[in-house]
Amino acid sequence: MDIDGISPRMLESGFYNMDCMDGMAQFPDKFFDLCLTDPPYGVNLPYNTYNDTEENWYKLMTRAVPEMIRVSKMAIFPSCQIKRLGWFYANFPPDWIMCWNKGSTGCAGHIGFNDWEPLLVYGKSKSNLFMHDVINITPNEKMGNHNHPCPKPLSWAKWIISRATAKGDKVIDPFTGSGTSAIACHQLQRQFWGFELDPDYFNAATERLNKVKAQVSMTELIEQVIPEQATIGGEYGH
Repeated sequence: MDIDGISPRMLESGFYNMDCMDGMAQFPDKFFDLCLTDPPYGVNLPYNTYNDTEENWYKLMTRAVPEMIRVSKMAIFPSCQIKRLGWFYANFPPDWIMCWNKGSTGCAGHIGFNDWEPLLVYGKSKSNLFMHDVINITPNEKMGNHNHPCPKPLSWAKWIISRATAKGDKVIDPFTGSGTSAIACHQLQRQFWGFELDPDYFNAATERLNKVKAQVSMTELIEQVIPEQATIGGEYGH
């Protein structure tokens, strides 16, 4: 039986191989503290199943942006191209813009090089936030890493999540891709809901997340064993 129109399965945090529009539709308004995501850019990146044209990008964003804003107290995501800012302000004006300063990446820009990327901000996760609106993180992922054409740095996701939310808060990523946001939430002890439609990306991200969880579990086990050994040595050692 549904509770307030929400599927009981979706009440639990997790990573789902499904269309994010179907997933977000199952949640009430402002259910999540933060939506942090990295949608397709509409620049013909070689995704497996999604045709990354500019036309498809406008269609996708027209559907997805209102839902991301609806289900989240705060939403943060790239504008995808600087020239798209005008479209956002005409259709879904943000409350603020953050600057992701990437440093000298060698990417081409209108006047030579492009060293930064706009991040659109909608709403607030809480009334008093103490976030700077410039993120100084140099990209350390290459196209194709983690079986995905456009993975974001883990430090990028952790910087935003750690400042916009608290431990135990609920975070959603409608376009989970390589699983970076899922790993960040796991390491920062946030509840995570993620959606990825492509089965290959979903499986690769799930495997990546499980490896991180296994490493953490092994570290915790070692930390538990070492104090026990020290105690035994103190009691019976010479």
